[in-house]
Amino acid sequence: MTDNASASNFDTYIADLHENLDRLRDMSDVDEQSSAIVADLAQAYSEHPSPMQTAMCLSSLFCGQKNILTFLRRSCSKTELKKTKVEILQFLKFFVETAATKILPHAVELKTVLLTIFNVDTASDVRAAIFPVLSQLMELSVSCPDMHNEVDKMATTFLDQIGLSSSKATATIKGLCLAFLGLLCKFFPEHMRKYADPLLLSQYLKYLHEQLVKDVKFEMLIAAGAIEGLINYLVNFTPSSTPVTAPPPMIRGKTKEEDKRLNEERIRCESDLKRVYIYGARAIQTQDQTNLNRYALVKAGLELFAQHSTLFTEYLYDDYPEILRCIRAWNAHDNYDVKKIAQRSYDNFLLGVANALKETNVKTPEERRRAVQVFQYFIKEFRDKIDTPELEIRDLAMGIRGYGIFANACKLYGTEEDIKFMFVGLIQRCEQIAMPTVALSQAVDIFDERFYGLPNLIDALSAIIIEMTNIGEEFLGPLERLTVMTIDYYPRYQPKPQATTCSSVIKMILALQTKPNSYKRSI
Repeated sequence: MTDNASASNFDTYIADLHENLDRLRDMSDVDEQSSAIVADLAQAYSEHPSPMQTAMCLSSLFCGQKNILTFLRRSCSKTELKKTKVEILQFLKFFVETAATKILPHAVELKTVLLTIFNVDTASDVRAAIFPVLSQLMELSVSCPDMHNEVDKMATTFLDQIGLSSSKATATIKGLCLAFLGLLCKFFPEHMRKYADPLLLSQYLKYLHEQLVKDVKFEMLIAAGAIEGLINYLVNFTPSSTPVTAPPPMIRGKTKEEDKRLNEERIRCESDLKRVYIYGARAIQTQDQTNLNRYALVKAGLELFAQHSTLFTEYLYDDYPEILRCIRAWNAHDNYDVKKIAQRSYDNFLLGVANALKETNVKTPEERRRAVQVFQYFIKEFRDKIDTPELEIRDLAMGIRGYGIFANACKLYGTEEDIKFMFVGLIQRCEQIAMPTVALSQAVDIFDERFYGLPNLIDALSAIIIEMTNIGEEFLGPLERLTVMTIDYYPRYQPKPQATTCSSVIKMILALQTKPNSYKRSI
């Protein structure tokens, strides 16, 4: 299909939509026919989304008196076109993603139409469908002055929806509003400062307390939306770490109901930052619940720890056994998305605990005694994981990454011999897992999960090498074989693992350079 023909088709599809809207009362199946037109439009564009095709479609969608935006304005109150509007918004999400910055001249107008749909349309499905498009627009428009002028309008619109007066809003809509307001805090902090604290933060904490602490009807999407919003909120705004009031005394109530009430009151008295931590921890402790069909809440909770564990260092120090157990459980989950987020959450959780163990944070003998206890707990956990006979590469990688993250702590709370013992064990285990069953010459021909774990293994070994005084010559051979095998398998990796591989190999070389004698022998 030529570009001119494509442009003509785009114009025809949009003209047909307007014609159907004009004949709304005369067509019994207007929604089906109109949604079929949108499907044809989407297919015509997605088959050849070249720069020229994008420019043609951009002109047809947003220019002229009868375009896609005027159709959405005219139809936003028409309940007969619900399916059509949802499909248009889904197509616009794909189109905005493809067009990227080319959409910016029309971004404010598109935003205005989306808000009109949200305020006028009564169908929850249609209102929900504006958020993916709006979220992409915000990310693209960070440097667009015109969009900065629109932030107040968006903030007040969605704050009204989550306020006390908006009880008619569905759980889906409330959750999406909570998440989107956090996105505004991330991309436009200077405009959101006046709303962030206490107005928006108090709404996040209120909804999370209702959903995760109080005995109310559980609405997973509200809780997930609140945590997603907080994830972005915390990029630019840090809640207070000062307790609001003194908590009630730690005494047992006479009944279970009284115990629950006292527990609720204690949580309310905690600092805002600790409350965020408590709710995030509860979100990932919901393995036994049955309403996790989409894992929205768990993924949000894991993402909170993946991005902001270092904010919760003080609290992780108190609850590390339970948090570690939960994150490990999600690391072994069947759901791929959950597992990937859990892996990042695991690494950053360990970084948060390791940060608490730094010398600058341990000043008194009592603090050191506690730090040694925490350190020994984690080292034992890593050792038990690595020494498990039937070990998968994922479990080995988790144990070794843990050793790498705690390498500095090992130097503080252990001896040089402890570090060497740890390093020897890791080298031996790496060779047992990665080396014997697949020869180096076979690496380019065989796909195996173990090769995707090699960059992580090398990364952890590099962190340990930096903390050692010197590296024995007997270890240079295994290190060289593991590194060369990783490089040899590089062409088979996807782009993201390729970047990780480059970083890991460079870290290994730099780590060996800190040990001049070993580096000369390795060359």
